[in-house]
This record gives sequence, structure tokens and C-alpha cells, in this order.
Amino acid sequence: MKFWNRFWFVFAVMLVCASVWPVYGQDAAATEEEEAPALPESVDMSLGAVNSEMAMPEGFRGQETEEGDLRWLEDVGILMAENSDLYNIDANAIAESASFEGPPNINWEVKKEDENGNLNTESSENTNVASNPCNITDPGYYQVHNGGARQVSTAGGAEGDAVGGTEEEAGGSATASTGAEGDEGGAASGQTSTVTAQQRVGIQVYDCTSPDVWIAFQEGAGNINMAASEEALKAQMVGKIIENLGKPFSTDAKDFEDASYIFIEEGKDDERNSIPWEKTARLSIAGTLFNERGAPKYESGKLASAIDKKEYTNHVSVIGGEDKSLKGVFVRRNVPFIIAAVSTDNGNKRASAGEVEVKIVDANDKEVERDGDAYLFRVPNYPRSEYKDQPDYYFTTQAADKDGNLTTIRMPLYIVNTQAAFEGGRNQ
Repeated sequence: MKFWNRFWFVFAVMLVCASVWPVYGQDAAATEEEEAPALPESVDMSLGAVNSEMAMPEGFRGQETEEGDLRWLEDVGILMAENSDLYNIDANAIAESASFEGPPNINWEVKKEDENGNLNTESSENTNVASNPCNITDPGYYQVHNGGARQVSTAGGAEGDAVGGTEEEAGGSATASTGAEGDEGGAASGQTSTVTAQQRVGIQVYDCTSPDVWIAFQEGAGNINMAASEEALKAQMVGKIIENLGKPFSTDAKDFEDASYIFIEEGKDDERNSIPWEKTARLSIAGTLFNERGAPKYESGKLASAIDKKEYTNHVSVIGGEDKSLKGVFVRRNVPFIIAAVSTDNGNKRASAGEVEVKIVDANDKEVERDGDAYLFRVPNYPRSEYKDQPDYYFTTQAADKDGNLTTIRMPLYIVNTQAAFEGGRNQ
């Protein structure tokens, strides 16, 4: 009897389990199918430079930058491009069975750091394109930001299920949507929301242009109102070199009767945007002191620039002489004169001018002393064939910027006899 009681008890339990288990399985499957895949708020983005083989290595020119920053040369140009699942053809990488509701909205923003370390917006535009040249060719530190946004939707649920219900039943999102009205046999309610992607990259752009240099020579004879000192002559040039972005302030020889000038600068507009290894400079001379006759003149020509293949710094060198197109500077015996020089740097867009030291030296590079605030030579040494026993003199100057670009000049200084036939009554 006990045996049969146990048998019927076990049999009853099995019947109960068999009736309950399929119901549990069906409910779980229905729940799984009704849940729409969750949409992320944002997705990853990679942002970098196209043609990055021209990017400079870390520690370039001994400068440390923030991790992840790019290092670039001026006037090479940077084409930036991003990569994100947000800009794919389909949205499966964002969520299962997801789809895009329209094209992405893509914004590019470029900021540049000022002298105080503040980042100021230079450009911000919705291009809706995944690449952008960014127009970065000037030296300095920049940040490029790419931000994208796109409407993404999902749909879930088993066929034959009724659709509708409250937002809480659809997932609790304010952006949740249900199926079309009257579509009782459609998919279950899904979700539509804005998914974003963004990335920011720092870019250090290096100056590869030699400094602009102006050298002025002013004699104190006749009706010339010579500046009181070298510093006073520099003060006259500072504003002009900034205002004219290093270029000569005039190309008319008549405008240089009071002082003669040597201009060394990056060149004309079409010469200023050359890539670093093709850069040149322009030498212009103006005034009466560049030939033995004292004739007023203005001449200009292109100079080669030597680039360092490792550091990509440029060096412009001007060397005068009898066999050169610029023979030297001719000053008059017993006439005091002063020399002054200033420079301006491409690195800060020529926004300020710096002082440059100018020296007159002999053949042994021993500096010639001034006579008060001016130079004064009492014995001529030109023509050299007639004054072989007199010393050779040179005037020299050098300007360097913080990036290591260099401009140097070394040119003969000739002292002519005051009886020479200077034109224009300048040596009477």
C-alpha cells in the first residue's frame, strides 16, 4: 500500500511540473523579443591627420607636447579626418537591428592658443563631412575638435504581438516611439534617440621661416637730420616693419634719401606660402649707399634659404663682396653715420619687433669702436686697389627666432674719399 501511495504522489508532482514549465518558457521568450536593443548615448571616435607621414616625431626640436598631440610644419597644411560608427552606412555596429533616421550632423572647430595660454576659436562650422583641411598653416598651438550627432532608432518585439502602451512599458524613455497606429500585427515599440561622437586633438605647428630683418644706415651730413642714436633709429623702424609685415615700406628710391635700407624678408605673397624645404627669402636694397657713386637706387631679388633636414629650420645668409650682386655698403670719409637693425618673427605673425645687434668688424672680427653714438672713419679704403694698406671692414648682424630659424648678413663696408663724385650733391 505504501508503495502505491508514493507512486501516485510522484506522478501528481510530474503532472504539475509538466503543465507549468512550458508557460514559463513562453513568457521568457516573449519578454526577450519585446525588449528593443538599448542605444548608447555616444560612440567612440578616432581623429587624426591624413598623410600623417609628414607629421614630426615626438620630441621634435626638443619640445615636449601633450600626449596624443600632433606635430606639424607650417605651410604644409593639415587634412584631418575622423572615423566613427556614427558615420557608417548602417547602424548595426551601434545596436542590433538599429537604423539611421537621417544623415549625421558634423561640426569642425579649430582653436588657437594665444600668448596668455587661452584657446580662442578661429573657425567653427557644420560641414557634415567627415574630413576637413582645417586651414592650419600658421605656426602656433591649436586644438581641432570634431563633434557628430545622428538620430538612431531601434525596433523590437515578436510578430503578432499588440503594440502600444505607455512610455514606461516601451522602455521608459521620453524619446521612445510605438508602432504605426492600426498596425496590430507590426513590430513592438522601439526607441529613437540622438547618439553622439566627439574627439579633440592638439596640434603644434612649427615655424620654418627665417626672421625678417631691416638694417638702416644713416649719415649725418648736409641737410640730413640724423637720428640722435642707434636706439632712436630703431624706434623709427619698429612700427614700419610691423605695419608692412616685414616687406619694404616703399619701392621708390626717392623715399630713401634720409637713410639707406637693407630689407631681408620672406618675400612676395606668392613666395610666403612655400613649403619649408622650398622656402626662399627676398633681399631688397634702397638708398644711396650701395654703390661708390652714391646714386639712389632700389633693387630687389630672391635669395636661397638653406633648410636643416633634421630640424626643418631655415637659414638665410647674405654675403656681399666684389664678386657679388651686392658689393657692399659705401660710406664717406669724415662723415658720421649710425646703423640700426630690427627683426620681426613669422611665428607670431609679425605682431612685434625685436632688436638686433649690428657690429662693424675688421678682417679678424675685432669690433670697431664707435665715435660717441656714431661711427666715423677718417681714412678711405676704397678703391681697394688704391688703398691696399688700409684694413678691410665688414658690418655683420644676426637674427634668430625661438624656433631656431636664422638670418645672417656679412657685407664689406667701404670708406670712400669725400672728393668722390657722389650724385645728388651728397658729397659736396
